[in-house]
Amino acid sequence: MKKYLQILQNVFPIIRETDLDIPIKDIGIDSLDLVVIRVGIEKYFGKETSDAEWYQFKTLTEALKYFETNSPKISQNTVAAKQITSKRKYEIRMPQMAVNALSENWLLKEMGDLHWDLLSQGLEQKSSEFKDENGNRLYATFVRISFLISPLHGFLENDTLTLKSEIKRFGNNTYFTTVIGNSNENMLEANLMTSFTQRQQNDNSKILKSDPKEKLNVIEQIKYIPEFFNQYRLLKKNLLEELQFNHISFSLANEIISTDDYRINPYYEINGVGLLYFASYPIISDKCTADYLRKIHKVNDFESSYSTIYRDIFYFLNCNIGDHVNFNLHTIEDFEENKLIVTTSLYRVSDKTLMAKIFTIKQKTA
Repeated sequence: MKKYLQILQNVFPIIRETDLDIPIKDIGIDSLDLVVIRVGIEKYFGKETSDAEWYQFKTLTEALKYFETNSPKISQNTVAAKQITSKRKYEIRMPQMAVNALSENWLLKEMGDLHWDLLSQGLEQKSSEFKDENGNRLYATFVRISFLISPLHGFLENDTLTLKSEIKRFGNNTYFTTVIGNSNENMLEANLMTSFTQRQQNDNSKILKSDPKEKLNVIEQIKYIPEFFNQYRLLKKNLLEELQFNHISFSLANEIISTDDYRINPYYEINGVGLLYFASYPIISDKCTADYLRKIHKVNDFESSYSTIYRDIFYFLNCNIGDHVNFNLHTIEDFEENKLIVTTSLYRVSDKTLMAKIFTIKQKTA
């Protein structure tokens, strides 16, 4: 199988020849790395394989031998890809607003709903029907969301907001939705990424990645490793050297300016299946940042005087309904006089494990 080593190194350069016969679990690669390797092999041989087949391979040599032998066969799930898109229009009313502005919480949930709807269209299943090959319920779990938006205070009551979205995939587990929004002179550009996961015995601290059993999948495949995905992999491994947006560089340092203990409000921040809402993570961060500014710098109007114009949220873990969240403020700095750059993280108090890193730009309102 040495002749196929270059295939693996093209997508995962640190793989060595000696790794081919070592048990996959002992090579030192995580589940995201394995997604990249699996997709690279499937694309080279022109064949997709089921979870049941893939997870029976103990070594990469076994996987390569299987594909070499079976690549002439056509996967039963191979179908012509389609462009899966959606367009929605809203009149901005009080349910879509918060603090005299467009509600970021509502916007995130609505974009999440768009993503799940596109997934359902592409897999031709209702979201409640997403299951793995063993019949376990699966959830499309957000792992990264970033968006650039006009100041939220610029979106006014009774304005019309239009959201256009499109979904693509990288392998069978990782899905990407782009959202373009317009409302008068205001704009939105967003990228959302999910992977399928399975809850373990209703314990949100034990969530495992898995792939849906496909009846059909017409969502278009991305040919190369998306940079959006690759940055997530590297940040999770603490290997990302820098994170930039336009000409702004976010600090990746772990120094802590302030820390706080946040108790989850289950009536508002827990979703329908008992998970901490993905939309709650940045709102928790903002609440604790506002508390810090109020206590330390006597800024009493942060919530109403600063508006989100950029977010990049990296999600790593969820938590249980009774958990507390530890908030850490890493950096908060002025930029161009009327903007703040804020870097924060959230940890699960029960086991001190990183839940998310959040990179934010706020603009002072007139």
